[in-house]
Amino acid sequence: MRPNSMDNDYQATLHADTSLEPLLNKIKQQHGTALLAIVVYGSWLRGKRDTMLDFYVLVENYRTLDSAWQGWMCRLLPPNVYHIHTKTTESDPDRADMRAKYALLTLDRFCHAMRHDFHSYFWARFAQPCEVLFSRDEASKTALENAFKTASANFVRQVVPTLPDRFTSRELWTGGLSQTYRCELRTESSNRAELLYDFNPGWYDGLTRSLAGTGTSLCTTAQHDVFCNQSSAIARKFSSTSWWLRRVLGKLLSVLRLFKATFTFNDPLQYLLWKIERHTGVYIEPSARQLKHPLIFAWPLLWKLHRQGAFR
Repeated sequence: MRPNSMDNDYQATLHADTSLEPLLNKIKQQHGTALLAIVVYGSWLRGKRDTMLDFYVLVENYRTLDSAWQGWMCRLLPPNVYHIHTKTTESDPDRADMRAKYALLTLDRFCHAMRHDFHSYFWARFAQPCEVLFSRDEASKTALENAFKTASANFVRQVVPTLPDRFTSRELWTGGLSQTYRCELRTESSNRAELLYDFNPGWYDGLTRSLAGTGTSLCTTAQHDVFCNQSSAIARKFSSTSWWLRRVLGKLLSVLRLFKATFTFNDPLQYLLWKIERHTGVYIEPSARQLKHPLIFAWPLLWKLHRQGAFR
């Protein structure tokens, strides 16, 4: 059984916070009856309010997208990423402007990714705390709950063979999350995995204990906080090769997703530069031409940022 997505105090805060309603309403208006669920994840759940929110929007089909080619792009390389923005109005002058980006794909593809995707892009994200803000019906909510459980089990199943014979829950999650970060182009600091675990260790520890003895090569020991690795020698060797392949594949997929986002995301280069500066302090001023045509002219800028350690 997967633990609650967050501790009770954070759940209460989330459910009592009405500031997200304008953003959620925009998503609902955009996708209408095709919308099945909205999930929030990322730093907003860790109490940060000076950040762009991260949503996942799960739909029944792609008919509500602006064009048919966007649906084809999402089928080829999910998810599509979009930007939404709510502005202060005269009727509600006290409400601050809010921005969010949301990743969109069908619920069926989302659930499939948690169990079957080779790359960690989806199941590593949703092995971590997240919260369902909206679900159209109980069937959608149940499907998501099962998907989150599957993501956690898949994460542990893939990470345990990389660990020593005895390890703690902290070593499992910090080591595993660090592995997944190396499989993407990331702007976060090298201790990001430790910060994530240390924010809510009880949640991760409870999840680890719940997955012991469930076909994940993870079992408990006489010591409450120490676990045993039952992976075979073949599984360990195969795991090492698999993670190397994920790193190679992940860099390519990250570049392709950046390329695709230029067609769906408003001001994609500005957002990317903002995120890099927020996480690393590294910033290079783009030219007007790079901002207007990032797909053509922004590559030298991105290479300079990479050389300065802005992302790995």
